[in-house]
Amino acid sequence: MVKAILFDLDGTLIDTLADIAGAMNRTFASFDLPSQPLSVYVKLVGGGSKNMVETLVPGHLDKQKVFAHYLMDYEQHSLVETRAYPGVHEALRHFQQAGLKLAVVTNKHHQQAVSLLKSLFPDIHFHAVQGVVEGIAKKPHPQMADTVLAQIDCKAEQCLYVGDTITDMKTAQAAGIPSVYVRWGYGEGSLDGQAPDFEIAEISQLPVLVQAPSDQEGKTMTLLAKNKAVPDKSAIAEKLIPVMQSYLVAGEQDKFVGQGAALLLSQLHFFIEQALPLEFILPGFPCKSPNDVDKSFSVMPDYGEVRAIERLDEFAGQLNEIYPPGCRVTILSDGTTFSDVVCVSEENKEAYKKALRSLTVTENISWADLTALLAPVKDNAAALSSEAKRKALVNRVASGPRAFEKFVNKVKGDSEQARVHDKLCSYLYHDIHLERFSEGDRDSYLESISEKAYQMMYRGRALSAGIEQAYPHHIRLSVHQYDNAGPKFTFALTDHQQKSISPWHTVPVRLLNGQYLQLPHSLAKEKQLAKVTLGQDNWLYLEVPATEFSRYQYQVIKGPKFGLKISAPQGLGYEIFSAGFLQQLSEEFGFVVLTKAGFEQQEQLLDFCQPFGDIYQWEFGPVHVVRPKEKPDGFVHSIEKTPLHWDLSMLPAGDKYVEQNPRFAASTFMLYCQTPPAAGEGQTTLVDSRMALKIAGQEKVNLWRETDITYQTKMTYFGGVPRSYPLVFKHPKTGEDIFRYQEGSELEMQKFLLSSERLSGQAFDDFIKDVNAIAYDERCLVAHEWQAGDLVIIDNLYTLHGRLPMSEKSMARELWRVQCFN
Repeated sequence: MVKAILFDLDGTLIDTLADIAGAMNRTFASFDLPSQPLSVYVKLVGGGSKNMVETLVPGHLDKQKVFAHYLMDYEQHSLVETRAYPGVHEALRHFQQAGLKLAVVTNKHHQQAVSLLKSLFPDIHFHAVQGVVEGIAKKPHPQMADTVLAQIDCKAEQCLYVGDTITDMKTAQAAGIPSVYVRWGYGEGSLDGQAPDFEIAEISQLPVLVQAPSDQEGKTMTLLAKNKAVPDKSAIAEKLIPVMQSYLVAGEQDKFVGQGAALLLSQLHFFIEQALPLEFILPGFPCKSPNDVDKSFSVMPDYGEVRAIERLDEFAGQLNEIYPPGCRVTILSDGTTFSDVVCVSEENKEAYKKALRSLTVTENISWADLTALLAPVKDNAAALSSEAKRKALVNRVASGPRAFEKFVNKVKGDSEQARVHDKLCSYLYHDIHLERFSEGDRDSYLESISEKAYQMMYRGRALSAGIEQAYPHHIRLSVHQYDNAGPKFTFALTDHQQKSISPWHTVPVRLLNGQYLQLPHSLAKEKQLAKVTLGQDNWLYLEVPATEFSRYQYQVIKGPKFGLKISAPQGLGYEIFSAGFLQQLSEEFGFVVLTKAGFEQQEQLLDFCQPFGDIYQWEFGPVHVVRPKEKPDGFVHSIEKTPLHWDLSMLPAGDKYVEQNPRFAASTFMLYCQTPPAAGEGQTTLVDSRMALKIAGQEKVNLWRETDITYQTKMTYFGGVPRSYPLVFKHPKTGEDIFRYQEGSELEMQKFLLSSERLSGQAFDDFIKDVNAIAYDERCLVAHEWQAGDLVIIDNLYTLHGRLPMSEKSMARELWRVQCFN
């Protein structure tokens, strides 16, 4: 029976080759030595980095000094491109949950190995890690493996040793441990007659070996591994096709069915045959249209870009569910190629480009720009001016003093290309026609537009060629309308999209039904709208029920879309806002703040809350007055921190609603500030559940979904009995994943204890530490500074909340809380 698994690290659990080669080559450059290709390093990596130095560095140099330089460089750059192999993290979680002991035996420097494991597998507890240290012989000597066996208290025959090189197979044989050779690593299939006990092509085959009954050991177990059913690769590709088609914009004479699908199938097979992640590239997001009257909001990104980027990430996530090696989308955000043509300044172009990359959290998106296309031919591509980059780009496909002139003449002689030119003229006229001109200027203006259109075609051809050379196997997505016959496929950057639309030429509009549209600014302004800002930037439009709503100010509190602050004009209240509209907004933004709501009596608050649903009745009544007490019985009525939680999660035993539904909770609750705390303390903390799950990533979300946490605290007005919830479960109405977490507390006045049946000890502590780090990540956390009269409407399903500690200066802080459910 298998009780433990010993893993090699490089080439088995993680792909480190690019970072090792990079650090080694930078080291060699410092010592005036030639760099080496990856093919050299792949043959040496199994022996460890010191062995690389011994092999590659000539004898006249101080090899110890070279090695020390490498260690320092690698320590600073060890996680640039290093990643876990597809499916490895999930497999480790499976083994950990099954109770197996996990260990690592590597010829990597010991501290480097420990650091990488903590960074890449923070939720995995390795019972032993043995890297290169003084006094212990390296692999293939068995001493490292023997040391680990002693640490984990297992016999060799109770373990499996998993590795990717002949070094690993020799180590396993010398230590008497059954060996498993993996074909995805650096061994390149060459074992020089060193036959492993078992051989697998993908990590999903390893659990079969572990789970095989004891009477199926030996050859039968080997056959079970080698004959494991692998999903038919054509069947996988055919499952991917309809998902991809659902994200495309179909043209009037669309050719995807048949022609485009057949080409896409062949492109997918390139990746699937080699078990490589699917790679897509989308040129787009260059810069905002400078026409903020008819097209855009401003020169900076807005919520339209957020939605488009998140849709691309969602697209990749859908494919990941079907295809285990995964999927990545590279966005070639290149404003340089055309910025001078469309009259966008260098400053605005670079500001847009920089802002794009921090708009939202994505798991499957990479960013590139023109530098990526020029790097193979220009060593200093990043340092070039924009003009020099454009020149270098076009020179790759056509050079010479008359190259552009010849191109223009060719376009003029081709009727189809001439039509493209005319369309570009129309686009440029409407996109950059910002200033009035006299009739005498009209001809010269139109002539300049024609010249710009030819430049766009000329550079566009060079850009397309550059992409094909730099990304030869990537599947091409486009924001422009094609017939989807391939090789370019028109991607819908918004849902419900019927034609090619880009957020950099439009503004985002949220309709009353909750649907979003991207509309040219001139068309958007024909609707009844209220403008929403984020900081100093225009962010989106809300369609509102009547013109009076446009007089109010609307501000997103934290980008991209967490918290909406609404401020009434002088002399007006919030009577015109229906409960349905406010509830809709609180669900979408997580919470809504109405400033200066002005409730003088608790009855006024109750009247306001009544249309939101049934109001929960406590023994003390429907309104909970939250105010510090001199002798508090728990943290809620103290000046101490209140841990993160969701409301009504710890109802007393025997509550009638819990008996009907074990996951009963408020859907919405209101906090009204009667008396604010002292400035800078006692803020209510609010956590964006949706953003927290994005930060966690899909692998972690899958683990959280399977992990129940039991919460226990004493009885105050809540608590008294343990309650267990998974960290992630489905929203009862929308079916979306929601983050359900309650933070622990060690306060003597009220301990709030957490436990889990799946994890214990240090593994559970590390797990909760990771959850806390995500919950308090600044990208999903708001600390609301209370002002007298603030009314905060909080969606209790998409949001967690708590309170920061206060001093005695805030003893008068008083909030009124009402909890609604429906």
